[in-house]
Amino acid sequence: MNIIILLFSLLSPYFDASPQLTPISTFSDQPKTVLTFEHSSETSPAINRFDSLQGVALYATKEELLLAKGNPLAVTNDPLQGTEEYQYADVTVGVGEGFVLYVHVSPSQAQQFGLQVNGVGIDPMKDNVQSTLGKPYFIAEDGDVYMRGNNALKIYRNLAGEFEGIDLFDSISS
Repeated sequence: MNIIILLFSLLSPYFDASPQLTPISTFSDQPKTVLTFEHSSETSPAINRFDSLQGVALYATKEELLLAKGNPLAVTNDPLQGTEEYQYADVTVGVGEGFVLYVHVSPSQAQQFGLQVNGVGIDPMKDNVQSTLGKPYFIAEDGDVYMRGNNALKIYRNLAGEFEGIDLFDSISS
């Protein structure tokens, strides 16, 4: 019975037959609600998409890769990932089902040829990465992961924090 009385008391304003008029002047006195988003310089990286590493575009066709980079120094099979690895002097490219699925650069390749993400130079050895990429999306035991949409860039580091390599890949397919 108490529940019925409580329910009736909560719903009674909706069944009141007398109209309640509100003066129009009170509408203009209402505070305006403004939605804002907080932005800081740390969350506004210089690179807002991950399209390419060392000039190799993720999802490029095998033909586009060969046009852009030429014939590889070597091609090896990776049965675990079901890909072929195209080895170039400055980069290793994983190709599966006719498309670039990942791009890897070793420390020696980065030291000799530099490191370009979307044509922008970065240097993980000197640790200027956060000014270019922003804060990592995830910090793993073996490195930092940066996300842009479905694409991920992982900078591998050893326990001493030294640069061990960098990969560009589709985060969904990995």
